[in-house]
Amino acid sequence: MTKEEALKGLAYAGAVWFGNSKQHFAFSAYDRLNGWNKLADKWKEEAEEEWDEAEEVLNRLVELGCKPADLQEAMKTIEFPFYDDPKQQIESDYQPDAVKEMSLLAEAFADDYPTRQLIQKWIEGEKNHMAWEAQYLNYINKLGYENFLIAMM
Repeated sequence: MTKEEALKGLAYAGAVWFGNSKQHFAFSAYDRLNGWNKLADKWKEEAEEEWDEAEEVLNRLVELGCKPADLQEAMKTIEFPFYDDPKQQIESDYQPDAVKEMSLLAEAFADDYPTRQLIQKWIEGEKNHMAWEAQYLNYINKLGYENFLIAMM
């Protein structure tokens, strides 16, 4: 991966976090309105973490000489669907390949210690994110969907 491709990959990651943050705030608000407060709290926590990660990406990109327009260009390529159904919310967000993609991005910054360390931190966060989503999907399978929703109240 060239340096330019790596920077575009980093901008893409930032765009994903900005978009996911907005998406997860919307999921949180909708779920809270429906009384699924535990799930709403989890989405809000995720949204806030993703917003912080997006800010870190933007700051690092600027330090590396990129402009906010580079992030904006990456955002044009991504769609963030909004779902009313909590199961669809979780299923659509569950992206186990994200850790692998971020690991490849970290490798592309092997000679840039600060950027690589940020990406490694984000990988750990992503692993935790995937773990709770996998856990919730497992709860849905074991408890049944209606019982899961009751448990989220």
